[in-house]
Amino acid sequence: MSTIDPDTIDRGILAALQGDLDDSPEPYARIATELGISEDEVIRRIRRLMDAGIIRRIGAMIRHFEAGIGFNAMVVWKVGPDRIEEVGALFAGLPEVTHCYERPPFGEKGGTLFTMVHATTDAACMEIVRQMARRAAIDEYEILFSQRELKKISMTYFDNEDQQDDWVQDEPEQNPNNPSEGRAK
Repeated sequence: MSTIDPDTIDRGILAALQGDLDDSPEPYARIATELGISEDEVIRRIRRLMDAGIIRRIGAMIRHFEAGIGFNAMVVWKVGPDRIEEVGALFAGLPEVTHCYERPPFGEKGGTLFTMVHATTDAACMEIVRQMARRAAIDEYEILFSQRELKKISMTYFDNEDQQDDWVQDEPEQNPNNPSEGRAK
C-alpha cells in the first residue's frame, strides 16, 4: 500500500492531465508555465505520481469518428469464470480492441466480458469479431453497434480548487452506482 501527500503543484499537474495535452513535441511545457515550474520538474513529478500509483497511465484518446474509424461495436461475450482471465488477456492484447473488462452477466446470453472493437467498415468490424470468437473458441456473444457518438471526454475527478486529503492507494471505495465495482480513493 502506497501513501503520498500531493502538494498544490501535484494537484495542478493532475488537474491539467485530465484534459487535453498540447499537440506539440513538448506537451508538458504549458503545464509547467501555468504552474511556474520547469518542464523537467513536471515530468519528474508525473513519474513520482506514477510510481506511487496515483497515475496509472497516460494515453491518447482518439476521437475515432473524426479519424475515419466509424464502425465500432461493444461485444458482450459469454465467458465462464474459469476462462475470464485467459480470454480477457487474449482480447486485451488485440490492436482493434480499446476496452476489455469483466462485468456482471448482461443481455440475452448473460455475457460477462465486454470489448470495444473498432474498424473502418461494418464488414471489417464483423470479421474482427468472428476472428476473436474463433481464437477464443467462444460461440455465445452479442454485438452492439455504435449509432453515433453522444459524448466523449476524459473523466474529471477534481480541479485545482479541490482539496485532496486522503491519497491512500489500493483501498477500494464502493461505487454507489455499482456495488460490485470499487475505485481507489
